[in-house]
This record gives sequence, C-alpha cells and structure tokens, in this order.
Amino acid sequence: MVKLTELDNGLKIVSENHDGVRSVSTGFWVGAGSGFETAENNGISHFTEHVMFKGTKKHTAFEIAKLFEDYGSSVNAFTSKEATCYYFKCIDENFEKCFELMAHILYESAFDDEELDKERNVIIEEINMVEDEPEDICCDKLAERTYEGTALARTILGPIDNVKRFTRLDVLAYTDKMYAPNNTVISVVGNVSHDAVIALVNKYVNTKCGNAKCVKNYSPSVVGSGFAKYEKDFEQVNLALAYSSLPFNHELSAVQSVVSFCLGTGMSSRLFQSLREQKGLVYNVYTSCSSYKNNGVFGIYVNTSGKNLYSAIDAVKEEINKVKRDGLTEEELDRAKMQLKSNTLFALENTLSTMTAYGKYALLTGEGYDVDKHLEEIMSVSPDQTIDFCRKFFDNNALSVSYVGKASYLNNNNLKAIF
Repeated sequence: MVKLTELDNGLKIVSENHDGVRSVSTGFWVGAGSGFETAENNGISHFTEHVMFKGTKKHTAFEIAKLFEDYGSSVNAFTSKEATCYYFKCIDENFEKCFELMAHILYESAFDDEELDKERNVIIEEINMVEDEPEDICCDKLAERTYEGTALARTILGPIDNVKRFTRLDVLAYTDKMYAPNNTVISVVGNVSHDAVIALVNKYVNTKCGNAKCVKNYSPSVVGSGFAKYEKDFEQVNLALAYSSLPFNHELSAVQSVVSFCLGTGMSSRLFQSLREQKGLVYNVYTSCSSYKNNGVFGIYVNTSGKNLYSAIDAVKEEINKVKRDGLTEEELDRAKMQLKSNTLFALENTLSTMTAYGKYALLTGEGYDVDKHLEEIMSVSPDQTIDFCRKFFDNNALSVSYVGKASYLNNNNLKAIF
C-alpha cells in the first residue's frame, strides 16, 4: 500500500513497504529542470545535478563514491524538464547509512570552484557527444517547435556558453530557490516501513533543509506546430513527429497509452508491421508519449535511409489516417490492455521502477499513486474512446515535425507541409 505524508514544511514522503525483498530504492525528487529556466541560466539544473556529487566539507568526491560502493549500493541522478532526481538502491541493512549520505550530499555539498571546473569540462563533453547522436538532436529540435515560446523548448543540457560561466554562487542561488522542502519529494520503496522513513527524514533531512518556500511557474499550455531541421552528413535519416496531446495525469492518459501501444509499441504494432515488416522501409519506428504539468505530446519516431524517407512518411500518414477513420480492433485493444497491465505489474516487482513512478507522481500531483485505479482505467478503455482520441489529437494543425540528416535527402522540402 502506498503511503504519503506531508510534513509541516511542505516536504512530501511517499513510500511502499515490500517486505518480500531485501532491497530499498530511494529517490530525492526536486521540482527543478530546464522547464523552469531562462535563456540566461539554461542548463543550471543539469549542472547542479552533476556538481552535487563533487564533495562536501566532510567527504571528497572520491570518498562519496567509495562510501556508496562500500555499502554495496548503486547511486545515480538525472535531470529532466520538470524534475531532478538523486537516487540509490541498496540492501535493507545499509539503508540508513545510504540515506544519511545522500541527505548529506544534497544539503551540504561544498561546490568547490576547482571541482566545478573539472565537472564543467565533463558536461561540455556530454554536450559535444549529443552532436553525434542524431536521435537526440531530432528530439531537441522537435521540442523547439512543439513548446516554442516556453521554457520546455530549451534543452536540458543547455548551451556550452552557459555551462562555461556557471559559478559556485550561481549554484548556491539556484539550490536556495529550487531545493526547498515544499518542492521536494522523497520516494522510498522496499523492505522498510513508512514510519521508519519518516524517522530518518526527521533525523537527517529536516535538520538541514529548513522551511523556505519555492515559488515557481510551470510552462503554460501550448499547441506547437512547425518544422525544424538539422542538416548534417549522417548516414541515416531521423524523423520525429509530435502531436500536441495530454498533460501529466490527464483523465484520458490510459486511452492514449492504449493507442500508442497499438500504433507504435512492440512488434505487433501497426507502424512496425507496415514500415518494417511489410515494406522494409525502416530499421526503427516507434511511438512515445511524454507529458508535463501543462503540456504533452504523442510522438512518432522513424529511423530510415535517405532514399526511403518519403516512402516512410507516406506509410506513416497512411497508418494515422486509417486509425483516425476506422479506430482500433477489439483484438488490438485486448492485446494492448494485457500488455500494459503486465508491464505495470512487472514494474511493481522492481523497487527502483516503482520508486520512480511514485516519486514523479507525487512531485507533479501531490498525491500517492493508485496502481489499482491505473489498471482499472487501462482495462476499461473502449473502442469509441480510442477513435475519439485519434480524431481529436491527430490534428495536423497541432503537429510539429523535425528532421536530422543530409540536406540532399531533404531537398529543401518542408516536411510539415507534407502532412
């Protein structure tokens, strides 16, 4: 059973006891990401995540890494557009030690100038690496059009010029603003009780995090439309489509998941069968839905050769038009529901996956995640709901398209106009 407690300072604790395992997965979730940044500080959330592990007055960066490994735990962090998460997974007997260390890092990092300069170079290499990843570029270009005019249009890594000039004072000012208790969720899943987690939070977090309040604005709802391109001599072509769709935790989210599965998830999906198995046009094609507080997209991603680009586009258009016209079959719906139900239940057997789902949900909604309700919503999706969804949201007036590949393959065409 999922339990959620909000402390007087606004900090939320969500947990679920799994007494049949010997592990505990823990995430410290902060509502910070590129979706709250400006052009001037774009990349500061990701920069802060990196330098958080670079030492405190008590421990060097090496000692932090060594201690987590001494405890037999795995530790990492990630930054997205609306959240930053610091997490670890450990055996239950070392949970308190790992929890204390993570809290120490989050609230007592030194942000030493020399260490910041070292990590600055690492992040610049990460940005440079993206320049060799056409799918990442394609997604970033797509976001520019989909969320144009909002902070969600900016990249998570930020521009190199920003990364070069971020200082210790910038990081301290950012953490003072964003790492407030009312903007933080601690998510714990594994062999530990909710009361034990609260006790550790009071012991190691509340004594350090204070009572400051974070005031922030989420990006407003936008309906993106347009075409973005990045022409470079990659051997393959990457194409991405994004229909403006549902924000996080929308009442139609289960319907969207079913449509996404049938259209582009798995080997039986319509796009995979048409573009790869029947026509041999692509190596990779899939759908992916992303959602934020006020925004969301239904995405379609295609990786193909230049000579097959326009045939692949025609095939995608054909499948979209079919599902808008005829909807999905009962057989497809039944298969999608069972797969989505199985995936949900499989994930519950992994404490790290479950912790992630609970933490993100609590951060964006302030509530505990109800797995049974989620499953009921999936299993109750009807054919009429899916065809209504497709006709409403597969709207070419609310479509953004991005292209990454050789200029010769594109031939100055606006691929958005083709749709």
